[in-house]
Amino acid sequence: MSKIRLGIVGFAHMHIEQMVTGFHSLPEDFAWLGCADVPPNTPSISSERGTRGQVMAAVVKKCAIPQVFANYRDLLDEKPDLVIVTAENARHPALVAEILGRGIHVVLEKPMALALDGAVAMARAARDGKAMLAVNWPTSWDPAFRLACKLCRDGAAGRPFKFHYRNQESLGPFSYGQTMTGEEKRHEWWYQEEMGGGALADYIGYGCNLSRWFLGERAEAAFAFRANYGSPFAEVEDYAAATLRYASAVALLEGSWATFASGAVPCGPIVFGDAGTIVSERLGKKVRLFQKRHQTEPTAVYDPEPLPEGRSNLALEVLHHLRTGEPLHETLDLPVNLDAAAAMDACFRAAASGRMEPVQAPVV
Repeated sequence: MSKIRLGIVGFAHMHIEQMVTGFHSLPEDFAWLGCADVPPNTPSISSERGTRGQVMAAVVKKCAIPQVFANYRDLLDEKPDLVIVTAENARHPALVAEILGRGIHVVLEKPMALALDGAVAMARAARDGKAMLAVNWPTSWDPAFRLACKLCRDGAAGRPFKFHYRNQESLGPFSYGQTMTGEEKRHEWWYQEEMGGGALADYIGYGCNLSRWFLGERAEAAFAFRANYGSPFAEVEDYAAATLRYASAVALLEGSWATFASGAVPCGPIVFGDAGTIVSERLGKKVRLFQKRHQTEPTAVYDPEPLPEGRSNLALEVLHHLRTGEPLHETLDLPVNLDAAAAMDACFRAAASGRMEPVQAPVV
């Protein structure tokens, strides 16, 4: 089979450095065509790790990308088969719909969209362009999460009625060894409302995706809260919490850019059922099941199996789908991500109104 010609559009999100690794390790299946950034509203004034200039330079060097285009449309005119998009959240709908409309497959870094109409526009473009849209979530590649979801669906905890997910604490997207002033951070899109920055967009989306996957249904309503506790330079929140009401369950979600990490406090997902509790977390490698009241030691401890051979990372999953036509993993595919985007949309409306807001059904 011919190689899949690969491009990158947008270098706003530092996750691109991890995303390209799998594709670059499969030179017999993927061939780099080129890349292009989408100019930011506010250029970076720092060159620290994670800022777009540094990210772009690192990826171009790592993958030996043969051509850097000044305009992303020039790259699209070369007709790549697949484009990885890591632009600012607010740019996702228009940019991705344009690419899909050309019949080009897209791998999009999470979240799909912050408003439901944008997500629907992207899904319609995928349908009309007969192109794949895969939304990547780092949590999709956690074997413990996949096992916990299976146990939940198999009824190990009985009927689930409560889902907890608190994203790993951090002090923001540039708190991983970088040294940046508030003024330098203020110039980054992560801290800009217009570009879709903030902790709600960054972290609550994980919970919307995971709870939809675990519980197997779309949320019905949402309440959310946004606050800025430790980032006075920013126009967006650095803390967010949300409650999603499902037909027979509730999801409690939390995300913070203003919390010092504590590995002693489980992050989840934690599923509370009428016959037990399932505990998994991103900082752990095992899944625990509790089935007795006031139990401190689990009834059972499970070691997750490795991810499926040939589908154990983003590149392999996309390749498997394109070569076989089999569906993508649920967390990457459109049904779950459309419902997660609908929940995110309701969370933003609820945070603004101070009321519980209905989750609207996506109509593609």
